[in-house]
Amino acid sequence: MYEEVSEIPENEGDYETSVKYVRDIRDGKLYIKKEIKNGDESLYQELLEFEEINEKKLLGVPQIISVTDAGNTVYVIEEFINCPTLKKVMESQAVTAETLTLIFREISIILERLHKGKSPITHGSISDANILVNMDAINGNTKEQKVYLVDFNMGQKHLLKADVSKDITSTCNVLKSCMDTMMFKSIIELEGELWDGLMDIAKNGPARYTTDRQMMLELGKLIGKRAPRTVKPKKKNYTLPGFRTKKLWKGAIASLGYLFMIMVAYYMDFDYYGLWNIYERVCVLGGMFSYVAWFANYMGVRDKYKAMTEKSILKKLFGHFIAVVAIFGFWMVMLVGPDLFNLV
Repeated sequence: MYEEVSEIPENEGDYETSVKYVRDIRDGKLYIKKEIKNGDESLYQELLEFEEINEKKLLGVPQIISVTDAGNTVYVIEEFINCPTLKKVMESQAVTAETLTLIFREISIILERLHKGKSPITHGSISDANILVNMDAINGNTKEQKVYLVDFNMGQKHLLKADVSKDITSTCNVLKSCMDTMMFKSIIELEGELWDGLMDIAKNGPARYTTDRQMMLELGKLIGKRAPRTVKPKKKNYTLPGFRTKKLWKGAIASLGYLFMIMVAYYMDFDYYGLWNIYERVCVLGGMFSYVAWFANYMGVRDKYKAMTEKSILKKLFGHFIAVVAIFGFWMVMLVGPDLFNLV
């Protein structure tokens, strides 16, 4: 569905990454296609499903359209953001201390969204080349998103809590670098409370901040802006696999699948009658649904196990094998419960 337009020369960190412009042949829209050697498919999958999992939008990160894992290469199609990098902004425009404060306040807001997700994500390589700036939005000429964080090739997905220190340190270092650029290009001495406060954050932030909100609050105070309200996570989504995306074809297939499981449990022959008969039918139904829940990652059941969140395909396959055996073993023990009860 996509045709390649041109390649963007790029080599990020330790990953061999090919980045290209591609055009959707259906509507002509431009997108970014990445071919990432030894990339983390699960991280980009988390970004793809962020809104569904966390029930809120991930503003400030390009929308992931699709993720394909082809062995040692991950293919990602993502939204094309037509904005310059912070590096180019600093090189080509006269940026004020207030503008810089706005930009880095936005960065801390985006990082908080990433770090506080149900499966926290750290960026891992924040630089002036990985920050896109919409100067029209920064200057108040449009209500579009002001800043974007891109290139998550060095990022990590975490099980419970993310170590945010690396991202905070990188952000402060980039802020310090931008301020050095401003001093180098300025023909007058930069001074005042705003400048001094910003320099204090750049120099002392890595040692001072343990959360993104702390940095966000201090940057906001410098320009009289409050931190955005913390959005409480919604209740867990108990919607069954197949109905979570609200796509008709998936719902139809899921309905047939669940009907099949119910029919199998209903028509299966058992040695017991009455309550024990109902119990064994429930066990059969529970066993079949357990496999659906595992392979569909229902309510993030697989994310609780480290082997299922790592890059290694062998570890994931081994994790699936252990889960299949464990599920079978558990429900077989449950099925022989009536025999054990009568034996006792």
